[in-house]
Amino acid sequence: MRQLNRSYWRLGWILLTNSALSLLLLTGPIRTHQDQQLLYESMHTSPPAYSYWRELAATPWVPVVVIVLLAGIVAELRRTILSPILNLAPYVVWLIVALWERAKVNGEATPQDLFLGKVLLIIPLAVVIAIDLVFYLVALRRMQADGDEMELPSRV
Repeated sequence: MRQLNRSYWRLGWILLTNSALSLLLLTGPIRTHQDQQLLYESMHTSPPAYSYWRELAATPWVPVVVIVLLAGIVAELRRTILSPILNLAPYVVWLIVALWERAKVNGEATPQDLFLGKVLLIIPLAVVIAIDLVFYLVALRRMQADGDEMELPSRV
């Protein structure tokens, strides 16, 4: 089975982006619970019972995305040919969904909401996708060039 070339820059980038996003997704219910606790404390009421696993399972796409991101890290460590797919797919899908949602809400959202959505979500996603694409296009071209060199018949 063919492997991508070893690139510590690419591996570091994938470790940084995938682990940061996984951490943010997995800590989301905890951050939400802490915000709700502050709200209940300020209102002098008791908060309802809390279960991290129930909150995490309330949005089933979160564990799926985290599994795909972690599989992307493993694929990058192993330098498999599936690495570009596993590492680009979550970000591309997220960008498409963000653009779709932005197009649906375009008439109802304020200009400030549109600007913040663009700056805080769409532009960073586009940057991550662009950097991933550059790393993987270089790796795939090197792999193709190495494959072409190996296929040339040697003359005796």
